[in-house]
Amino acid sequence: MAPIRHAFSRVMRSLVMKFTLLCGIILIAATAVLMGIEFQLKRTYNTETGLRHAELITELFASNSAPYFRRDDAAGLVGRLNDFGAREDISSVYAADINRRVIAVSGQTGYVVGQRAADHLIQSAIGAVDTRVETIGDTIRIAEPAFDGGRLVGAVVTTVPISAVAEPAGRILTRQILIAFAALVVFLPLAAFIITRALAPVRELTEAARLASSRKLDMRIDVQTGDELEVLANAFNRMFARLDASVKRVHRLAYVDMITELPNRERFRKELEQVAREAAENDTEGAILFLDLDRFKRVNDSLGIGEGDRLLEAVGRRLREATRAWDLANGDLGAGPSMVARLGGDEFTVLMPRLRDSSDAARLARRVIDAVRRPFEISGHQVFLGLSAGAAVFPRDGADPETLLRHADLAMASAKRAGGNACEFFESSMNQSAFERLVLENELREAVREDQLVVYYQPKVGMTDGALAGAEALVRWQHPTAGLLSPGAFIQAAEECGLIGEIGDWVLRRACKEAAGLMMKGHCVPVAVNVSAMQFESEHFAETVLEALQESGLPPEMLELELTESTAMRDPERVIKQIEPLRDMGVTFAIDDFGTGHSSLSYLTRMPFDVFKIDQTFVRDMSNDDHARVVVETILALAKSLKLKTVAEGVETADQYAALRGLGATLAQGYLFGRPMPLDELERFAEPESGHAAG
Repeated sequence: MAPIRHAFSRVMRSLVMKFTLLCGIILIAATAVLMGIEFQLKRTYNTETGLRHAELITELFASNSAPYFRRDDAAGLVGRLNDFGAREDISSVYAADINRRVIAVSGQTGYVVGQRAADHLIQSAIGAVDTRVETIGDTIRIAEPAFDGGRLVGAVVTTVPISAVAEPAGRILTRQILIAFAALVVFLPLAAFIITRALAPVRELTEAARLASSRKLDMRIDVQTGDELEVLANAFNRMFARLDASVKRVHRLAYVDMITELPNRERFRKELEQVAREAAENDTEGAILFLDLDRFKRVNDSLGIGEGDRLLEAVGRRLREATRAWDLANGDLGAGPSMVARLGGDEFTVLMPRLRDSSDAARLARRVIDAVRRPFEISGHQVFLGLSAGAAVFPRDGADPETLLRHADLAMASAKRAGGNACEFFESSMNQSAFERLVLENELREAVREDQLVVYYQPKVGMTDGALAGAEALVRWQHPTAGLLSPGAFIQAAEECGLIGEIGDWVLRRACKEAAGLMMKGHCVPVAVNVSAMQFESEHFAETVLEALQESGLPPEMLELELTESTAMRDPERVIKQIEPLRDMGVTFAIDDFGTGHSSLSYLTRMPFDVFKIDQTFVRDMSNDDHARVVVETILALAKSLKLKTVAEGVETADQYAALRGLGATLAQGYLFGRPMPLDELERFAEPESGHAAG
């Protein structure tokens, strides 16, 4: 039963079969109704025909038998009655006189000759002197009075079966059923054919919907029926066109970077997953390059987001051109072309599906680095970028996209720390370094929470008399196990994990508080605090400085804030707007590491700075490098013309000190006068009898 039920279920899924079956049911129902009506009409007609026939033959027999009734000729009446009863349309007949005495009988009447008939039918006919008719089932009984010369002489009762005078209804019904069956045999295939032709557009629409469900939307349904199906097909065509456009747009949004038109992270991840799996199966090697632009943030901040996007687009174009040239130069390695993708921000990747050896990845990395280092022309400005690259080879360095990207990122970070514009390959030791860096970041967060940071101060002395003229606040980390750590051990990690702003604010507040404490003890030592780029770019920078001054009670003129030259020149207009309110209150500002960046002289003359700090590299080399000495002389001459103070950093020898004093430097800072020291040592250093002058 189950196979039959399943087969029936499959058949009934066909719309043609359903409509054909429905037509068959309607036809059978209509035929049954018509047959029922015809059967009833035929029965009525048969009854009426039988009545007329029975009345006619009975009337004729009674009329012809009347003389025998009158002559009381029983023998002659019996003979005629026997002849009449022998007819096929007569089942029985008897004759009785006016006293209802039976004279002659033919057939099964229930009476014998000489018996008095008690039949109510003959009683009514003789009593009313009129014909009486009775229908019982399929038989008709008629009582007909016999007259002779207008006088009633007797009566005849005839029983006539309807089937003898008309076609039986059952036979008619059988014939109608046969005709109906033949009609079904002929009509249903014809109906199925017509329905199949009529539903052909529906099948086309169904097939189109099936193809659409499998994302084949570039189709057109051609239905020209001139009815609702054609309207529906046109609606399907419009819907498919819109869906196709929407799917393509969604696919583009999901897998294409909108700025560079390169594949995005998700598309790159899917492609890398497939290529890495094939490489593992075929025992081949491929590589990915993780690329990070150097100095892009500075350019983006200077030019604005719109121009930054144009720069990213230009970078993506060069990366595509470089990888395409690489593919053409190295031929088809049987694994498809290289893919360039943008992961986000200023990070790009290159997928090399097949390598001859790992040096291929190094050569391509060198090609893309050289391509990016060429100047870009953006809105009339020449922009220079650098590129750091990290390479991970699969399946050696990982078999899944996440691992490969992480390892290539670690290699890129190592290349960036080494100075950038280079490529490094992933090594297992980098995982350990990354883990140690993560531990360092976590410990650094704890250090900020647990107040493990301390401020050291390096004295600044006057060039003319060697007297203490101020101090630079420098952060140190009193690590619970590693001891006192200098900034070089943790500042870069603080910048990368976003703690540099919080640390800078803490140093600012602590330095102001301790400088105010020195003032209360009679030591007026102006304090200089370094300000990080992240700290300075905060919208609440000015409020933070004011809060530190108010909380500590330090006079504004006792605070000096140092900005690096690159930070100062990143957005000069914003810098001017940011520092002028504080400078008006008395806070002084210094450009740190002056001479190492790319200052614009047009902006430099407008900048509200008070101090130039000469970078220690120039100070250290000025005694044996004429170029360094020229730079120092130029900075000092510029500062003198702008009426600014100067601080020479890294003064370690008396010759350096003497040379700088001769060139007109204002202040000096370096190991010659004192190393960075805790607050209590600075307090002793400030004592008049300490004898710290350089002489």
